[in-house]
Amino acid sequence: MTDAIETYRGGVLIQECDAFGHLNIAYYVERFGDAAYELMRQRAPGRRWQTLNISTRYLTELRAGDPIAIRSGIIAVDAATVRIGHIATNGMGGPTTTSAEQIITLNSPDGDAWAHVQAGLQASIMPWTEMPFEPVKLPEKRGPVPTGLSRVKSWQANEDGRLSLFGFVDRFSTANLVNMNAAGMTSTYMRNEKRGFATFDTRLELFPPRPAVGEGVAMASGILELGKSSVKIVHEMYAQDGGRRLARYYQAGVHFDLEARRSSPMPESLLAKAREQIIKP
Repeated sequence: MTDAIETYRGGVLIQECDAFGHLNIAYYVERFGDAAYELMRQRAPGRRWQTLNISTRYLTELRAGDPIAIRSGIIAVDAATVRIGHIATNGMGGPTTTSAEQIITLNSPDGDAWAHVQAGLQASIMPWTEMPFEPVKLPEKRGPVPTGLSRVKSWQANEDGRLSLFGFVDRFSTANLVNMNAAGMTSTYMRNEKRGFATFDTRLELFPPRPAVGEGVAMASGILELGKSSVKIVHEMYAQDGGRRLARYYQAGVHFDLEARRSSPMPESLLAKAREQIIKP
């Protein structure tokens, strides 16, 4: 058994914050991607990896000017994948702000290469005491609301010329704004009532190969479940040509009081409109 190591240190820039005043979820996953790179650079140098999925739990807000530090470690190794655990804090010894589990696999693996890497990584497994991510059952059916239509740009690509983790989640973050506007939580409502949306749990699942620079992608979203203040949503990204599923993103969050910085019950008028978007079997 080994301990977690520091894999990222930085801070929150104002341009990385969303309309609700906290770090946008796309920038969390970007930092966890950097942390995974640093971890595997040390644990398996010279190898290239790709992410299959990442689950993230958001415990407290990070806002402009806050520092961030991430400690990471390998928490499981199986026949084809490595599971990484990440813990983010404010970088000053404060409590955990965010935790994540990321599953990666070798880029273009062969049996001999994986067997060699696997043996070395087994010795690097660390204990993981964070709350586990319970499985989430997602419907096969797409949501009813079209929430995205765009093309992969070069600045959104990873080293292989394909859509980066940031590029995926940035689109899903925007899709959620479109989805919640369609559910009655319009920009006018949010400004007048001083309300927003705060995410507390996400699950990103990727279906390789990722779209390449220049390829068109579309998205559809829908609501899975409504509470008094909470909303559970699923977004799907698919290829414009052929309709192949590229990614799914589960997002759970709350109707958020922007002044009190805490969850707030949704008005009945908003709940009634949102119920129209619930994905039916």
